[in-house]
Formats: sequence, structure tokens, C-alpha cells
Amino acid sequence: MKKRILLAGIFILLIACNFVGVANPAKVNSVSTQVSAQLTASPIVISTSTPQELIPQFSETVVLLDTETPEPSITPTETLSPEDPRTRLGEPTWKETFNKLNQNFYQYEDNETRFLYENGALSLTAKNPNGWTGWSMSYPKPQNFYLEAVIKTETCSGDDRYGLVFRAPDYEDGYFFGFTCDGKYSLRIYSQKGNLIPWTSNPAIHAGSNQVNRMGIFAQNDRYAFYANGKLLQETRESTFINAGLFGAFIASANTPKFTVNIDEIAFWNQ
Repeated sequence: MKKRILLAGIFILLIACNFVGVANPAKVNSVSTQVSAQLTASPIVISTSTPQELIPQFSETVVLLDTETPEPSITPTETLSPEDPRTRLGEPTWKETFNKLNQNFYQYEDNETRFLYENGALSLTAKNPNGWTGWSMSYPKPQNFYLEAVIKTETCSGDDRYGLVFRAPDYEDGYFFGFTCDGKYSLRIYSQKGNLIPWTSNPAIHAGSNQVNRMGIFAQNDRYAFYANGKLLQETRESTFINAGLFGAFIASANTPKFTVNIDEIAFWNQ
């Protein structure tokens, strides 16, 4: 009798051991499933803080030098700053002198344009005299500011043009403030026909080849003042782009093959 009881106890113990062996894999699978679900639900964060990841898009549309579309009217406003803003603003919020190779501005070359850090400057070249506009953008997004660039022309003539892009909502649009080789200035929105400020001559702009011009833009909400070499050119109000936006530089040739300008310095002061 005792022998039977002993055998029965051993049999029950063996069955219990088998149950434990079967239960453990199920428990492991359950934990694995929970871990897998948690990993799947966790987003992968991709850093976008480095300027290298901001890849500008270049225009694939030839900009006609003349248009029959009526030009938008502008609204005069009281003077924002009658004096040279540079003399009273102190140290800039951000400044680029192009003395070292980095990615504050995108470098690029195709059949129409070239943008390259070269000899301590950002060199912009329009290869063909067909009016094609190309531009390179930087990564800061100021809203209210004074923006200024020191730009030197090489061989040029007539309506060869260059200038600054600002308050750009993306890499395909924005305000374009430009100078021509023969000493005119204008303001336009790239995606719109016509100019907000038509091409206007002003003696403050240094006209001709191998000339240096200091281009300045004062932006405060919907009010803008434009400068050449510290002299006020014109002011206006315009509200298409009033939020913080990208800025950069553009070039287009009307007359000169391989028209080139060099930006020695560009800076902005938050206002």
C-alpha cells in the first residue's frame, strides 16, 4: 500500500514538471510580443537642426525680363530708419564671412547656375544670359530684422541682376530684392508676375563691373525699408509674407555669359 502511494506521488510530480515546461514558452512569447509592440509604437526622431539637411530647391522656370502684367501698387509709409542702420546696430545676431567651408549656404552647380564657397566669399554665377534665376538659401529664420550683404560684381552690363531673398516660406518663394548692373533696384515676390517696386534707378547704387554694393533690408512686421550703401532707397508696406522665413541670395544674367558676383559678408540683426 505504501509502495502504491509513493508511486502515485512520483507520477503527480512528473506531471507537474511537464506543466511548468509547457507554460514557460508561452510566458516568453507574451513578453516578447509586449516588447515588440512597445518598440513598434516608439517613433524614431530624426534631427533636422543641422543646416546640411536643409536642401534648397533651385528654380526650373526661366524668369522673363519684361512682363506686360500690371505691377502691384505700393503704399508709402513713414520713415523707419533714415540713417545707415549698420552704424547704430552693434554686433549682429548672425554673421557669415565665408572664411571657412561650411554649410551656412548651400553649394550647388547645374547647367544654369553655380554657387560655391571660393576665395573667402560665396560666389554666385549665372552661366547663360537667358534671365534664369537661381538662388542659394541659408538656414536661420528671422522675422523682424535688418539684413545686410556686401556684394561685389565681376564683368556685367545692363540688366544683369543679383540680390537678396528674404522672408521665404520655403525654398521656392519669397521676397526678392535686387540690383542691376546699371544701377537699378526692385522688389518682387518670386511666384507672382510683376514687381512690388518696379525697376528704379538710384545713384546710391554703384553701377558697373567690379563694383561693391552693400545691400540692406529693414523688415518690421509688414513694413520694409531698402538700402544701398547705407542710403535709404525706398519704403513700403506689404503683407504677403510677415512671418519668420528663410533668407538667401540670387543671381540672373540678361546680357553677360558667366555673370558672377561674390558675397564677402552677410549678417542680420534681430529687431
